Order: sequence, then structure tokens, then C-alpha cells
Amino acid sequence: MKVIGITGGVGCGKSTAVDIMRETYGARTLIADNLGHEAMEPGTAAYGEILRVFGDEVVLPDGGIDRGRLAEIIYADDAKREQLNGIIHPFVKERIRERMREWEDEPLVVLETAILFETGCETLCDEVWGVLADRDVRIGRLIRTRGYSEEKAVSIMEKQMGDEEFIRRCHRILYNNGSVEELENQIKKYFPKKLRSTNHAL
Repeated sequence: MKVIGITGGVGCGKSTAVDIMRETYGARTLIADNLGHEAMEPGTAAYGEILRVFGDEVVLPDGGIDRGRLAEIIYADDAKREQLNGIIHPFVKERIRERMREWEDEPLVVLETAILFETGCETLCDEVWGVLADRDVRIGRLIRTRGYSEEKAVSIMEKQMGDEEFIRRCHRILYNNGSVEELENQIKKYFPKKLRSTNHAL
């Protein structure tokens, strides 16, 4: 099994790169954000810790976590963000390890997370690929696809690792300022042949 970590800042197009690797090259894929959502489900130890730290303010009427409100809190308060990360990251990392054990006979597993280095998940990967895009391109994508204001997009970007650090620490860099086809062609350079004929959904 070869494990490739895909990382990069918000709006760079990590998910697009992962989609290509799943659909064209049959990769099994792990999306850390999705695993983070699992951590917030009622009944998990992480859920209980979130309620202890953040209180009823982040609880929806059905008992679920109000992720929008939680995001507002942690992006306005660095200490709160660190507390949440301390709850979520161990849960996510253990889930990643479990999936990798289940998929040990798979030829290719792709792990996508914006905070791969910050969480130490690079130690689980054989290679790390960074997806980068120009600042204005990223802001435009976030406004168009997520409905963010420019202020919110910039605020999130400024709290993430800079391009220079990604370039220094990643084995390969994919530049995603253009079309999906352009990104596909960059990936194809590293995967000249399909690894398998059967594609896998997430």
C-alpha cells in the first residue's frame, strides 16, 4: 500500500485533486474533515469533551453540534481553536490508522487534510503532495463555492500554513490556478498508468 497525503490551504482545490486520484487511479480516499465530523456525533468521547469546553451554545435542538457556530468561535479565539484541535485531532488520527489497517492490501490510499503537518499525519504517508493556488484564485473560489465574504476567506487563509512552507515540506507540488484538465495533466505526470481498474468511492 502506498499512502499519499494531499494538503494545502483552503480554496486551493485539494478535493479536486483527490477526486481525480480516486476516479482515474482507483485510490481509496480519506478526508480528514469528514472524520472530524464523525468526532462531533453524539455518543463519541469527543462530543462530550466539546460540550464540556464550549457549552450549550454550540448544541443544536436535536443534540447535534452547530458546526457553524463552533467555527465562528474558534476563528475568533486562538485558544479555543487549540482546545478544539486537541479534542478532534487524536480522534481523527486514530480513525485514519483504523482505515489504513483495513485497507492494507490496497495499492493506493490518499489522505486529504489542510493541517497534515500540524497534526503529524505526514508520518502516516509515503509521500506528501501540496496543492497550491494564487491568493486571488483561492478567494474567488471561496466566495463562489462556499459563499464566504472576502474578509472571512482572508481570515481563514491567514491562519494557515504559507506556500513557502508547503513547498519546503512537500515531496511534490501541484499548481491549481487553471482548469481541472490542467490539474489532471500534472497528476498524470506522476501516475502515467492507471494503478487499478476498479474505482472506489469514499
